[in-house]
Amino acid sequence: MRTLACLGTLALFLAARGALAAPGGGGTGGAKASDTADDAPDTAKSDTAAGTQKPDDASPTRDKGGEAGGDKKEDEPPSYGHGRQFGLRAGVYGGYNMVFRYDRSPFCSVPKPNKATKDQQKFCGHQAPFGADLALAFAPLDSIELFLWGRFGFTREKETDTNPLVVVGAGARAYTMSDSAFKVFIEPAIGLELEGGGTKENWQATNANYNPEYKQDVIFHVAAGPQYDFAKSVGIYLDAGLTVGILRSIHTTMELNAGVQARLP
Repeated sequence: MRTLACLGTLALFLAARGALAAPGGGGTGGAKASDTADDAPDTAKSDTAAGTQKPDDASPTRDKGGEAGGDKKEDEPPSYGHGRQFGLRAGVYGGYNMVFRYDRSPFCSVPKPNKATKDQQKFCGHQAPFGADLALAFAPLDSIELFLWGRFGFTREKETDTNPLVVVGAGARAYTMSDSAFKVFIEPAIGLELEGGGTKENWQATNANYNPEYKQDVIFHVAAGPQYDFAKSVGIYLDAGLTVGILRSIHTTMELNAGVQARLP
């Protein structure tokens, strides 16, 4: 009996040992452990590569964005609009006067001694004296500029025996293409003509009834022309226009005016 028990114990030991050595048991577990161990380094490598790659992917995006922003600023053309700027304008004008006299208007040419005052020449034309054209302006918008205006003649107007021109008034300039360096404007204005005259005594001696009225006159002005701005703060202009008075006589000046404009800020 003791011998049989020993043999039975030996048989169970050998059976258990055979089961552990079989391919479907411990081999599978070992393979799985090996696969898991092999996968772990791969995962770590993938994560490391991903972590390393993300900044590289982000960097070109930032660089492109920065370059795009820089290119956009460089490609954007400068603006030459006058909006919210104060301006000082100075020019020189000249032209041709045409005068239609009333009976009490100053003569517009040398009087004829053999003619009565009412029969003297009624319609005349002559060169207008040169003068300074000045304006102080403010532009509430790029396309609109409001200004106070003055004109001051350099010499007397001998044809009408009138002192050097003095005009004060106000007006506005409307610009096309207001953001560009080259622009075109139209300029309406209204003013008062203040100078007097009547210093030629020989004209009065020749015509005893000659007593002209040098009235202060209301004048209407309109002009148009191009302007070129070299920078945001300075430009030059040239315009052609008409200035018309109606009280002293009906007189019209066809004129050219050229000048420079400085602006702040």
